[in-house]
Amino acid sequence: MKKDVESRADLQRILRDFYTRLLSDAKLRTYFEKFKEENILEDHLNDLVDFWDGALFYKGSYKKNVMDIHRKIDQERRLNSEHFKAWLSHFEGAVDKFHEGENSETIKSRARSIATVMQIKFREQDQ
Repeated sequence: MKKDVESRADLQRILRDFYTRLLSDAKLRTYFEKFKEENILEDHLNDLVDFWDGALFYKGSYKKNVMDIHRKIDQERRLNSEHFKAWLSHFEGAVDKFHEGENSETIKSRARSIATVMQIKFREQDQ
């Protein structure tokens, strides 16, 4: 049995695997190419750990607006439902690779909710 997601170190491991998957995905890699540079990736992973630490454990120091950051990406290069499905598949796969349990299910559920809200918000701006 795998252990549940319990710490920032667990989040770091999940997110590193997740970004390895994103950079290997032909559909998604163009959105994430700047993260091929290790120093840029490390800074971004630290931000993501802060975000998920807050979203999952109600801790962390994430201060950025996640919606605005992704809205800018969508404005530069349109994100569609297939992009979000692939993103979620990679995220859930990274969680499932290392963990199982209540927090593991919670983080995947929150990722699905975030993706759903982003898709709704991005398409509302088109109207």
